Amino acid sequence: MVTIRVIIDSKEKSRIKPALFFFGENNSVNVIDMEYGDYVFINEETNETCAFEYKTCSDFISSVNENKVFNQALNQTDRFNYHFVCIEYTEDLRRSLSENLWHRKKISFSKAQFYGAIARLNTYTTVITAENQQTCFELMEKQAKKCFDNKTIHKTLKKQTKNSAMNYLINCCYGIGTKTAENITGELKLFTLQDLLNLDKPLLLSVNGVGEKTAERILSNIKNDSEELV
Repeated sequence: MVTIRVIIDSKEKSRIKPALFFFGENNSVNVIDMEYGDYVFINEETNETCAFEYKTCSDFISSVNENKVFNQALNQTDRFNYHFVCIEYTEDLRRSLSENLWHRKKISFSKAQFYGAIARLNTYTTVITAENQQTCFELMEKQAKKCFDNKTIHKTLKKQTKNSAMNYLINCCYGIGTKTAENITGELKLFTLQDLLNLDKPLLLSVNGVGEKTAERILSNIKNDSEELV
């Protein structure tokens, strides 16, 4: 059986007490001030982490309008092995959105906007929903245990790196060897296409195994690709 420690962000305020009561029954729990993630589950045997950004329906809608939730979720992908956004999706919210009646805190929010935001988040993390706080806690705990328990997925993920997509782009699109591609993405911390477009020659030359010709070939291909997208 996996031994799990749960870390709760101190900014959760009113949810801290019920979270301590729920998670403390079967796990070690600590409350600390965290920069990223509201609830982080740690597999104490492997040190793998599973993070959740928790949003009530009103929090979610406000953070979508402020573009905040997207950055929060993106930061989780860079720091945790597994990461999710958990939305407390109440029946009132379902009804309001289906009738386009969401007009609170001077915010108008449609059903299309709601599902559009979820679709955007699902391109780089996973959104899960539950109808109330208790169910959210139950779902988060079960999800974390499933991530830690699933040996097949666990083994596959261990072979991957967080920047494997950038490895693929450099390796396949630019004709660069696998090891060199891994050095470039790893040492320069390339996680997004924008990171790739921001590369310059001095940066590339600072990477182990990258010489003048390789750097010039990569930059030439990046320039050609970006021009095609314009």
